[in-house]
Amino acid sequence: MNVSLGQGVLVYQGAKVSALQPGGQPPLQASVAKEVGTATAATDRVTISDAARAMAAKDARATQAITPNQEKMLADAASGGPEFAARMAEEMATLPSTIFYDISDYIAAGVAFKLDKLSSTGRRVDAAFKERMTTEMAAIDAQRQALYNTEKAKGTNPVDIVAKMIDFTNAQSRDYLEASCWLGR
Repeated sequence: MNVSLGQGVLVYQGAKVSALQPGGQPPLQASVAKEVGTATAATDRVTISDAARAMAAKDARATQAITPNQEKMLADAASGGPEFAARMAEEMATLPSTIFYDISDYIAAGVAFKLDKLSSTGRRVDAAFKERMTTEMAAIDAQRQALYNTEKAKGTNPVDIVAKMIDFTNAQSRDYLEASCWLGR
């Protein structure tokens, strides 16, 4: 029986458990032997296929799964032709991440606004969060640019590059996804 827990796959066979760990680590093996009198019953070894290991590792890295809007983005890239997809991939790689703020409360009240409310969730953030996100976003932008450059140099189809960059972004921290307005997007 396979049980998916979001962080990996657990496989139960009798009293033996094999758990696939995130990050490509080998599965943990735990055996519980049933004592019969003074003898111990044999246990079976349970292994996980490479395909299951890859699926579990991919799922363990993602902060969010691909969303309907992202699926539409991929469909648009595929249907717009190679030039459109190439331009979309380049823009995803070169446009810098930014924190999106909700200023509607301040506009409605007619007062000067303060940038402390995230647009995606309405969460209030402080200066420490903003500073941390500025650093994190710069690093993520550099990694995304490197991913784009590598895939473009290999001659990867632009639609596949867009898909890889969506997966890369979805694997970032929840704070990043929330601040950049990518959460649930």
